[in-house]
Amino acid sequence: MRIAPIASIFALALAVNVGQILYETKCAQCHGKDGVAKPPGKGSKNFNDPEFQKLWTEESIAQITADGKGKMPGYRSRLTPEQLRAVSAHVKTLGTSP
Repeated sequence: MRIAPIASIFALALAVNVGQILYETKCAQCHGKDGVAKPPGKGSKNFNDPEFQKLWTEESIAQITADGKGKMPGYRSRLTPEQLRAVSAHVKTLGTSP
């Protein structure tokens, strides 16, 4: 049956879109819309860096986002686990070429 793969693709696309919206409203002011750290995020990783993309998984990104690090507050009480996963999925797209 082909419904499950189509449903999975739709769910993934929706999650990435939600992740992009959340990233742009909660993260981009410090981490840059393109993943390059802005002055308020000085010292943070550039998410579009191939080395970052290679070393960090969606799970590790979601964990740091939930717990916070350095100047960045944790978002565990502000975002649901699904939203945290969506944001981390979007961060992983920042390392892909257009």
